[in-house]
Order: sequence, then C-alpha cells, then structure tokens
Amino acid sequence: MRILERYVLREHLFPFLIGFSIVIFLLTLDFMFDLVDLAIGKGIPAAIVLELFALSMGWMLALAVPCAVLIATLATFGRLAQDNEIAAMRANGINLARIVGAPLAAAVLLAGGLVLFNNHILPETNHALANLMVDVSRKRPTTQISEGVFIDGFEGYNIFVEKVNNRTSQIRGVKIYQLNSSARPTTILADWGVFHSSPDGRVVTLELHDGEIHEMPPNDQERIYRRLMFKTHIINIRNTGADLERSDSSARGDREMSLGMMRGQIMKLEKELAASTAARDTLIHRAGFKNYDAFVKAAVPRQSPRGILGFIRNVLRAISPIRPPEALPPGKPPKLFINPLTMDMIQMRQVEVDALDKRVNSLDVEIQKKFSIPAACIVFVLVGAPLGIRARKSGIGVAFISIIFFVFYYLCLAGGEELADRRFLDPAVAMWTPNIVIGAIGLFLTLQAAEVIRRPRRRPRRVPAA
Repeated sequence: MRILERYVLREHLFPFLIGFSIVIFLLTLDFMFDLVDLAIGKGIPAAIVLELFALSMGWMLALAVPCAVLIATLATFGRLAQDNEIAAMRANGINLARIVGAPLAAAVLLAGGLVLFNNHILPETNHALANLMVDVSRKRPTTQISEGVFIDGFEGYNIFVEKVNNRTSQIRGVKIYQLNSSARPTTILADWGVFHSSPDGRVVTLELHDGEIHEMPPNDQERIYRRLMFKTHIINIRNTGADLERSDSSARGDREMSLGMMRGQIMKLEKELAASTAARDTLIHRAGFKNYDAFVKAAVPRQSPRGILGFIRNVLRAISPIRPPEALPPGKPPKLFINPLTMDMIQMRQVEVDALDKRVNSLDVEIQKKFSIPAACIVFVLVGAPLGIRARKSGIGVAFISIIFFVFYYLCLAGGEELADRRFLDPAVAMWTPNIVIGAIGLFLTLQAAEVIRRPRRRPRRVPAA
C-alpha cells in the first residue's frame, strides 16, 4: 500500500471511532433507562445489569459500524476538501478513484468481518441475552408488573396494582379480574400481596392478604351474588408471560440463529408447507373447485361497498327508477352448494399455509439482513466521499447529511422488513432495495467527482446591454 492510501485510511480512523461512540451512545439511551430501572427500581444486582448491557452490545455494534463508516467518510473527505488537499492531489494528476479506492477496500474487509460477526457471534449474544432476561423474570416476577395499569401478561388474569416493591416482591392495592370461559369475570380485591416464583419459572404463586372475592352469576336467571371475605388467598398462575414460556433454554428465535440453523429450519418448514398445501388442494378438488381462488369466489360472499362508495351506491339506488329483482330470474341455476364442514376444513388448511409461508418469509428476511446491513459499509463509502467533498469541513453539514441517510436507510430497511413479513415483497428485494438505491446514487456521484461522468455545463448568464 502506498503512502497516499495509508494517509487517507489513517485520516478515517479517528472520525470512525468518534462516530461509532456517538451511535453506540444514542442506541444505549433508551436501553439505559431500562437497565437503571432494573438496578435501582427492581433491585437486580449490578453484575447482572452489567451482563445485560454487555450482551446487548452485540446488536448495537451490528448497527453502529455502518453508521460510523458514513460519518468517517463524510468527515475525512470534507476535511481533505476544506484544506485543499483534494485540489492538490488533482493538480498532481491523482484521480479521485484512487483516493476512494483505499477506503472502499477497507469497507469491503469490514463488511466481510461484520458478516462473520452477524453469523457467529451476534446469534449467541442474542440467545444469551434472551435466556438472561428469562432468568431475571423468574427470580423477580414483579419485573413484569407496572404500577397503575392493567397487566394482561398472566394467563387467565388481568391484574391491577397500585404500588410495587420489587425488592420484596410485595404489591399493594391489588385488583384482579379472573377470566372465566363460561361465566362473567370474578373480581378479587386485596390490600396487599406477595409474588413467589417456582424454580423452573412455570408457575407463579400470588399470596393475597386482607381482601374479598366478588362472583357474578353465570347467567341472568340465577340471582345469586357471592361475596367472600378472606385473610389469605392463594392463586397459582401458570406461565407468567410470553418471556417465561421459553422454558427450554435451547429454543432460539429468528435473531438467535446462524445461517445454517435458519436454512435448516426453512427446509423443514417448506416440507410442512408443501404437505399443508397438498391437503388443502385435495379438499378443494373434492369440493369441485379448480383452485383456492375459485373456492374463495364461490364461498366468500361479496361485501357491499362501504364509506364514500357505499354512500354513492345507496344514493344512486334511491334516485334510480329501476329496482333490482328480489329473487333470481327463473331458469338461472342456483349457486354451488358447499358443505359447511368442508368449507371449515379448507379454511383451516389455508390458515396453516399462511402461517407457514409467513414463517418462511420471516426467516428469509433475517438471512438477507445478515448480508445487506454489512454491505451498507460499502454503499456509505461510495455516497459519503463525494458528498463529503461538497459539504467540506462543516460539522453541521456532515451531521445533517448523516442524519438524512441514516433515517432514509433504516426507514427503508424497517419498512421493507414489514412488507416482506406480510408477503407484499420478496425478502431479497425488500432488504437490498435501500443498498441498491443509495449505492446507485453514490456510484453516480463518485464517477462524477472522478470526472468519469462529465457534469452538465452551466449556461453563462447574459449580461444586459447598458
């Protein structure tokens, strides 16, 4: 590597570290409040809180590195342009493509390292973080309780608590609605109570003191209202929320699996999807339909238009002298009769097909993200170098341009992920569109700055005659 390339890369180092630190700080702001609440408000030991913070650094690092690359590129080329070093290099016959080549090669290496990090290290840190959060919930079940709001995370119960002491797991001002499938909810009131969790975290025992139970009759015919006073009442609640349902520590979510794990899961889901689709199509053919679309047209009645269209339709029908026939004209064949049991079975199979297809799309999105986010390092060098030369050394300009591209990139990424999960877009298209759009803009600007593409000449202003 020549002296010039080493010099340009060395100039990137300090802005990269500064940008990386700023992005990490911004990402930790929201998470930091939760950690402080765990340490101070809920009495979680400081060592556990620090471990939670260290494990959460994994996903923060994966997002902060591309952002830091953009900040470093904008700041470095802005300083070189401000100090006329870019002009001096051009005067000595050095093309901008050679100056950008070294940061671009470094970005390629950084993107490759980030791909390895996303595939091998990030899933393990996310898995360890999820398991640690489960352990925290088991040790302190009141971490899921918030004061002054109804909590519906307990199966079969809605719980309202006025005061919570997370260190002693005591609660005060308790109001509980026990949901019954065949009767009206049972209301349980208590002055105070204590939460106890089983060692495996599957059952939480709520010990209530000094309260009363109100039971409503299951129907209006029974006019019996029950009111029971108690000194101590014990409630055993199975599963204390979505976090504690994860009893197997080896179970992994989408963001806790490597590429090999996700591809294996996709192959398994595709086999189940093919079996469910074949079972659905068999039922459809037996019912006399060609495919599922034909079944939907025959089975699902057309709904009358609503809103503005419905209002216009009703007005036209009111003022029109022609009235629609009340019954079918004679001689017209009736609609095909569909057995309700067959219809329910087809719909059930379709629900399975939709769920499996959505699950496959979700995994495919995570696979594409493992490559598209690291590739943003290369894209941001292409777009950051020419924009940095134009913005020069102005810190406000660099910050403004960085924020614009950050917001645009991550909004496109989040929107594409949502569209892919809902099966409106292919996962590859959804995850790579931001890189393609920004990369095309950056490549055009870089070639234009390197004078490979000539800028359009401005027409000289006409000076009016004196």
